[in-house]
Amino acid sequence: MRIMDNIRTAKPNEKETIIKLWEYCFDDSSDFVQWFFNTRYQHENTLVVCDKDRICSALQLLPYNISIRSKKMETSYIVGVSTWPEDRGKGYVSELLYKSLAEMRKRKQWVSILLPFNYNFYKKYGWETCYSYYSYSGQKNNFLHYLDRIGIQGKIRPIRLPEDLEDLNKYYSYYTKGLNGYVIRNKQDWDRILSDVRIDGGNGFIYTKDNKTAGYMILVNDKEGLSIRKICCKDIDTYMEMLKIALNFSTENNMVFLQHKLGLSPLPHIIELDVIKQEKPFVMGRIVDVEKALENLPISYNDELVIQVIDPLLEWNNIRLNLKGRENRLLVSPTQKSPDIVIHISVLSQLLWGYYTVEQAFMYKKIQIYNKDKVKALENIFYDTIPYIYEDY
Repeated sequence: MRIMDNIRTAKPNEKETIIKLWEYCFDDSSDFVQWFFNTRYQHENTLVVCDKDRICSALQLLPYNISIRSKKMETSYIVGVSTWPEDRGKGYVSELLYKSLAEMRKRKQWVSILLPFNYNFYKKYGWETCYSYYSYSGQKNNFLHYLDRIGIQGKIRPIRLPEDLEDLNKYYSYYTKGLNGYVIRNKQDWDRILSDVRIDGGNGFIYTKDNKTAGYMILVNDKEGLSIRKICCKDIDTYMEMLKIALNFSTENNMVFLQHKLGLSPLPHIIELDVIKQEKPFVMGRIVDVEKALENLPISYNDELVIQVIDPLLEWNNIRLNLKGRENRLLVSPTQKSPDIVIHISVLSQLLWGYYTVEQAFMYKKIQIYNKDKVKALENIFYDTIPYIYEDY
């Protein structure tokens, strides 16, 4: 019997078995596992491979709404890909991944995201790195020296929900304005983010000035140092004040790890003070259904072109599509016309998220161009943008 015939959604009474598989494969704390399976796990969003009645392998599909080039899309975050050691090497995960993509397509989820244990492993199946972030690390005193002339005019307090929900959404909107691929959050998302960070020993904080909310931040203390996972506010002066408060949040840790989105650095020249700045790969993305993902994308041109997509895994994506702009929307239809551009699904995914620009894809020879007059049309669809996501599951 084919593996695909042995894949199904988990049954309600199989939760404990899937927990045991998760605990064997991952080194998460017992507090996290308990919280995750009490709040995030749903058997109907869990796919398993079975040998008779025994679960051999599993993964979970966590639903989200994300903004892709100003188009709201439903997606699933693939998490918990796990297999018992005696069942590895049998092709179970390959079939699970294919089945998960087919299931997402059935659910009208045209894109997929995941945080990999190994980037090269998932590249075989068409996922590519679509998000990265800047990491700043160094001694706390070096950061404080950089902020020596910054005065603090406000104070912080722990985030309270639902009281702070409106302010959190407001400053999250400031932060994500002009970005691409970010999660469209609701109260449940904020509850999840705060619960997760509290399990790690941290918390979220509101920064107030003159009794008015000026931003929020997420901080975690652990044995490695102080992790400043997020600072969201409206202007750079407030950012500097909040960073200085964050640095003084703990008197125990000398090492600081600060995360920030790609783009203009909030800390120019800080590397001159022995602070290390790195761009780190983060979440991978994949288009599940090209025609549906591109359909009705907002655009501002009236040209058209024909692309041919190469997708070794998903047969429905091996297609030629006519892309035409009309009334500020992209019209997409199958065609038999000769292609102007041939593009692999992994590269197309990176263009959609904005991880690569069209110019970079052309320069790195990641796309085949048969009609150079149509490059501008492609650039108008996949205009330059910055991908961003905070969520790691």
